[in-house]
Amino acid sequence: MEGSSTHLRCSVRIDLCALERNLGKLRFFMPKSRGYIALVSADAFGYGVEAAVVRLMLSGADAFAVTNISEAIKVREVGSGWKIIVLSASIPSEEHFYFQNDITPVIAGLEELERFENTAKQLNKKLKVHLKLPVEKDSIPSNSQAKQMLERILQSEYLSLEAFCLSGTGTGAPSEGAIADTNFLDFAAKTLGKNSGVYIHHSDICNTSALPNEFEKSLRAGLVLFGMRPAENSILRGFEPEHVLTFRTSVSQIKYLPKGATVGYSKTYTLERDSRIALLSVGYGDGIPRESSKKISVIIRGKKADVIGRVSMDQAVIDVTDFDEIELGDEAIIVGQSDGLEITIEQYCQRLGITPAQALTSITKRVARFYKTLY
Repeated sequence: MEGSSTHLRCSVRIDLCALERNLGKLRFFMPKSRGYIALVSADAFGYGVEAAVVRLMLSGADAFAVTNISEAIKVREVGSGWKIIVLSASIPSEEHFYFQNDITPVIAGLEELERFENTAKQLNKKLKVHLKLPVEKDSIPSNSQAKQMLERILQSEYLSLEAFCLSGTGTGAPSEGAIADTNFLDFAAKTLGKNSGVYIHHSDICNTSALPNEFEKSLRAGLVLFGMRPAENSILRGFEPEHVLTFRTSVSQIKYLPKGATVGYSKTYTLERDSRIALLSVGYGDGIPRESSKKISVIIRGKKADVIGRVSMDQAVIDVTDFDEIELGDEAIIVGQSDGLEITIEQYCQRLGITPAQALTSITKRVARFYKTLY
């Protein structure tokens, strides 16, 4: 929705213009990529899949990647003509949805391959598929399984190989990055020959140095599009995305409590001085972790105030004793910028010991999303 978010108990503001600029910056930063696949799993990491996908379609995204067929269908409902890739294995009986909605599966096992081929025969329809690459160490599929699947696909009348998928999160989770099995890649290059048109898509944390030149590469961009800085081991290290999200709330009550009083359920926090506290209209029912006391802070009236005490379902408490003035309705920024101060999603996650994907997808549906759509 568009409009003002300040009258609500808590809300998220999402800058779709920044999302668009991040995709443009990514093209400039990594110009040799064959294409740019936007990872929009989990309701586009909680940003709202419809709004995010529409803007990315208009901004030149080449394709979209999701985790399951339900997510893929939601993206397809937004628009036709874009490739949609399901990265996770399908569940038996889901196959016909791929044919009905022009969705591309990433196949990781022989049994899954057989299911898609049988469905294709029954429907008398052809389907482009991607094959998950085996990687070093323990891998699904294994090197031998991947070779069997490649040969089966090339022999099939109904399935055609479009790409290989090199696994990797793109969600901000710590990872060393997947390293493709070079033995299989050599086998694939010889089997397919030159100019096959088959490409490899990978996330920003994948090790792409060993990928053969016979295959073009496409980047799957996840949270970097949505404002998260790449990890130190990312091939996008040095890329500086614009922040897309602001998570804010409002002061609902102000109280004065004496030294020794306890704050929050279970009396986990005891005041060490006479204090003024403010109650914020946000809680774990909105996505703030219950155990956030002294871990996170908010920006309010040009200063930062610590969250104290155990967070309840609907409220959190901050210490505003040292503030000159606090009023009911004052806005508090949980993640975002205000009055020259900033709390980044990285800082928020680091203090809580969680990943950006965890933090963003934990912001619940009762938190209204407001979208900035115009420059």
